[in-house]
Amino acid sequence: MSNSEGRSIPDTAIETLRNLSVAAERCFTRVMGVYELQPEETKDERLLSLGKEYGLKFVTDDALDCQDFSYGKPTEVQVRSTRDLIVQELSMYPKEAIEKTRIEQIILCNDLVVSKKRAAGTIKVGLHFVDTLFIDLGQLNADEMHGRRTVHHELYHAIDFRDTWHGFVDPEWTRIQGENFRYEFDAAAELHRWMDNPQDVRPRDFDDPYHRMTSKGSTIPGFISDYARYSVSEDKAEVFCYLMVSYNYVMKRAAGDAILKCKVERMKEMLEAYIPEFNQSFWRKTAAGRRFVD
Repeated sequence: MSNSEGRSIPDTAIETLRNLSVAAERCFTRVMGVYELQPEETKDERLLSLGKEYGLKFVTDDALDCQDFSYGKPTEVQVRSTRDLIVQELSMYPKEAIEKTRIEQIILCNDLVVSKKRAAGTIKVGLHFVDTLFIDLGQLNADEMHGRRTVHHELYHAIDFRDTWHGFVDPEWTRIQGENFRYEFDAAAELHRWMDNPQDVRPRDFDDPYHRMTSKGSTIPGFISDYARYSVSEDKAEVFCYLMVSYNYVMKRAAGDAILKCKVERMKEMLEAYIPEFNQSFWRKTAAGRRFVD
């Protein structure tokens, strides 16, 4: 990163600026009284231990019902049956990596609905929010591989939001797929701009098609899953979560898919630049050692 005179800003200074930015957000949130409205921490000892290790607050006894966002309280059986999986997936991360996500709490819930659609997970981050990761334990129980990837998919969204100063915008990633390619969300946005009336008919699939986020991979070159075709941010999150859970599968696919290979290489470069612990040793020793059957 450079300043207006073209001089490089030291990495330590950039990290200090990031920390100050997050501190300012949290100060604002506290002043607004948002923290006082947050649910109580879980009493589950294993989750408490993991939370203490990573500086996270786990919530297992909360429900919310808003117009465009709702979830129910998970059962004790759901918490017990999914706890080991969640601990296993989160334990892959070096402590510094979790810190860089800036996530403060993880709410384990049931029947998660986002914009009137069922979702396996989502995040709320940035100004006005206590940075929070939501995981639907019912969906996790229904499809273990999808559940494992969901944990990493949503955590990557938090990384993606924080690793640059412009949130989820990434024009370099868009160019990997080719000059003439349009992600589904971008194509829909162009259509509505052309119609000159964004309030007209809005194709429901363009309002984040959570129903296409499954454990099945895509056969379309350049994409690790069908859901990845929706937008840049979802494409990146899908590449990351597949690398974390099914590293050897991704590398095998990438060996015969030049576009996917470029995405994998770009993902690794960006991650290591922001979180040095995501280096080649991590991928060789931690990710490549997993032996799940896809």
